[in-house]
Amino acid sequence: MTASDIENRRAHRRVELARETEIAHDGGRLHARILNISLGGAGLQMDMRLPDATEITLEIENVGIIPARIVRQMENGVGVKFAFSEEKEQALIQKISGLLAKKRRERFHVVN
Repeated sequence: MTASDIENRRAHRRVELARETEIAHDGGRLHARILNISLGGAGLQMDMRLPDATEITLEIENVGIIPARIVRQMENGVGVKFAFSEEKEQALIQKISGLLAKKRRERFHVVN
């Protein structure tokens, strides 16, 4: 399966990101980096690997603490699926919309 095939299966558009965060799980807290994010989940790079189905929470700036579950292992981290309230979903929609708008402005910014 190609990367393009995987992208076409996604229910939500992913935004590349490089934000530091901490996640909490039954074993404690871990430093992590959010690599990409969508309304359905995120790609995380962590200091330690956690197995699939591990329940975690992660804090997203201007959104809050979001529960998630690890759904796949990746070369550089894990993929998680979010499980959150409608209120947090709306906050995340606004956050991602802002990130997309910023990326578009940066891409089309012309230097004089």
